[in-house]
Amino acid sequence: MIENKFRKKEEYIKEFNKRNADDFRASHQRFDYLLVTFDGAGIYLSLELIKFLYEHDKPIDVSLKIFGMCFAISIIFNFLSQFCSFNVFHNLAMMEQAIAFKGENEDEELDIEKYNEKIKTYNFFGSLGMWISMILMIIGTVGLMTFMCTKF
Repeated sequence: MIENKFRKKEEYIKEFNKRNADDFRASHQRFDYLLVTFDGAGIYLSLELIKFLYEHDKPIDVSLKIFGMCFAISIIFNFLSQFCSFNVFHNLAMMEQAIAFKGENEDEELDIEKYNEKIKTYNFFGSLGMWISMILMIIGTVGLMTFMCTKF
């Protein structure tokens, strides 16, 4: 009876962790879609403003180019963050697989710490990339709005 209770608790924890991972992944995807869409619109608006100013023989401020570049670099950091997130989930799956099959080959040393270190490293760089991407998006947005308010 105690063993059955322990098994139910273990299954609940596994299911809970799976749901949390799925919810995190879905939230992360929605944020990435939003970020890429917003950055794409910012790049488009910056290029259209540069084109408009060029066609009307008006000076093109360096600040406009910088704000457009903030959007472009933001997308690059977002892609790097995606790459790191993929590697987090890949190493997590490899670690779970190593744990699940640890009893099959007694000679094989279980190297969970190696996967754990990779997960921590990729998670750090993935989070850092996302934060940099978000900050660049905010700088680009505020800068572009400021530019439009002061020049038009």
